[in-house]
Amino acid sequence: MLALVKYAEGKGNLELRDVPVPEVGEADVLIEVKAAGICGSDIGFADEERMSILRPPVVLGHEFAGVVAKVGSKVKAWKPGDRVVSDNTGYVCGTCYACSVGDYLLCPERLGLGYGLNGGFTKYVRVDGGLLARVPNTLFHIPGSVAFEHAALLDPAANAYRAVVQEGGLLPGEMVAVFGVGALGQFSIQVARIAGAAEIIAIGLSGDTKRFEAARTLGATRCIPADREDATAIVKELTGGEGLGLVIDAAGPSAVLQQSFSILRNTGRFVKIGYDPKPLGFSLNPLLDKGIQVRGHFGYDWVSWKNCIRLLAKGTLQIDPLITHTLPLSRWQEGFELTRSKKAVKVVLKPE
Repeated sequence: MLALVKYAEGKGNLELRDVPVPEVGEADVLIEVKAAGICGSDIGFADEERMSILRPPVVLGHEFAGVVAKVGSKVKAWKPGDRVVSDNTGYVCGTCYACSVGDYLLCPERLGLGYGLNGGFTKYVRVDGGLLARVPNTLFHIPGSVAFEHAALLDPAANAYRAVVQEGGLLPGEMVAVFGVGALGQFSIQVARIAGAAEIIAIGLSGDTKRFEAARTLGATRCIPADREDATAIVKELTGGEGLGLVIDAAGPSAVLQQSFSILRNTGRFVKIGYDPKPLGFSLNPLLDKGIQVRGHFGYDWVSWKNCIRLLAKGTLQIDPLITHTLPLSRWQEGFELTRSKKAVKVVLKPE
């Protein structure tokens, strides 16, 4: 089968290769991939970023959905033909504190499908039976009414749901700003709309024209290109000087936190999704002076996945405005460049 393989560390070192179809052990599940989304992390792996979690040679692709193709003789929970989406967990220890309390994504030994173990930019993915014994809820049924292309994007949707609702604690009628209008930002905007936010302010850059269009469709009431307009002044005017109840950082730069000090109200909440390896370079005293709560975000849980699947099945969670390109796997380079250049909001690859 054709697979997009990151074959060595370093920039590039990524190519389509013929690889064997995975063998299925007595407790394993084999998924036939129908659709896989390109994530910003995949671009990072190609461009030599976030390499610490990568274990080359490895098949990339951690946002995927498909059909169970084969199961081992001891598998009872799944059968061939089941429509499924994976939360991309490939291995966890099952005994650490995080695993014991159900936060297995934070297991220090966790390996993710698509960077730690072979992922979804190919035809078939094997889900290990040992993992399913420790954490059976890493695979989810998807209803027949849900397109595979839509289900493949449930990963960033569940991320946003957890950030906005579970961690951010957004209340109906509150005002929220979302920094960054990539996939995580777009889903955060949409979840804020579903949760009843009164104002949803999308903050990006002047080059985000196409992404701002999607943001407006999904619920943003104001879009601000921060390199051309004074986002702080606009937010203060919109809130009558009070400030926002919640800021979601789906962009990453440390300057987002600094700017959020001036646009959050007293006791406001800040949830950080985006990464930035650079040091802060500014005082954190405003956190104390304003009683601001800061929450570091990583991933999702069973609740966010199940609720997003329900919202998608009901048509409340919209995916179509985000999928700007659907390409065969052989055109992965085009898909990566569209994502890198921000000419795409979300690119979905189809295996061949």
